[in-house]
Amino acid sequence: MPKSLFNYQNLKKSKESALFILDLFMLFLVIVNILWIVFDTLFISEVFQNALSRVLPDFTQFYKTQIHTNFPTYDMMFVAVFLTEFVFSWAVAIYRKTYHKWFFYPFIHWYDLLGCIPVGSMRWLRILRVFSILYRLNKYKIVDFSQTYVAQVIKKYLNIIVEEISDRVVINVLNGVQREIKSGSPVVERISKEVLAPQKEEISHWVSQRINDINSSVYSPRREDFRAYVDKTISEALKDAPKLKLLDSLPIVGPTLADILDDTVSVVVFSVTDRLFADLGDSKNDALVSELTEHIMHQFTLPSKSMNELSSKVLLEVIDIVKEEVSVQQWKLEEKIGLEPTT
Repeated sequence: MPKSLFNYQNLKKSKESALFILDLFMLFLVIVNILWIVFDTLFISEVFQNALSRVLPDFTQFYKTQIHTNFPTYDMMFVAVFLTEFVFSWAVAIYRKTYHKWFFYPFIHWYDLLGCIPVGSMRWLRILRVFSILYRLNKYKIVDFSQTYVAQVIKKYLNIIVEEISDRVVINVLNGVQREIKSGSPVVERISKEVLAPQKEEISHWVSQRINDINSSVYSPRREDFRAYVDKTISEALKDAPKLKLLDSLPIVGPTLADILDDTVSVVVFSVTDRLFADLGDSKNDALVSELTEHIMHQFTLPSKSMNELSSKVLLEVIDIVKEEVSVQQWKLEEKIGLEPTT
């Protein structure tokens, strides 16, 4: 069921219902005044007068003699109401301290003030008052224009314009970055020194946490599987060792000694590896991991031509991928799948 354009419940709940009613009255008055200005402007044309006189001759004669000649006077009546409302709204803004200074109101609502000047070009500024009032009513959800056809069309094409402009700007910026990198600009060195180096402590902490997570979530649950793998690997390696075959060929004690040696090597290797994982995963050794990580980071951030070339290549390829993604016209994809444009 479509939503109603007017939300009377929000109007009743609002503590500013009196001001909103004033806005609605002013909206009606401004629309009437603008339509009247349009009609009177057209009435100046003899072609319009002749066409109107054929349909409404008495009204045409009455309007020409009684109203058109005195239109500035009637317009001044509207201006008097507009100025009164302007002064009243200014006083309310001062009382509520809406703006930082009391004299900010006329500068912010300049179109209301200039629209009161009874000159042809200035009168059309009163149209801005219509949009101002409608925006205020929509902002406080007294009137909901978001679901109207006109609002949807405006929203759609505004999003298209914004997307196209922003995409072009982003691509131009990325092209400039690529030119800087290709021309030998010290971008990579600056990234190493100004981005990576200051974050060494955070990166070291992150590495320590990841090692702890890997030890607790990956190694510990599969510790026995790893032991079996070590036993199997060492057993197969020792069977192929020539000297162990000689030992195994000794009568009586040979096979026993070979089995003892196989078991001993397996236990030692697994014990060393298991202790290594345990030590790396122990939070007590985070300082050691951090120190090793910082040393690696230090070596990584040292000037290196080959590393700079590799980093530049990676950055250029990453920027190309970003440009490809930015170049995708999302509004066309959304139209194909029938989605509303995103804001």
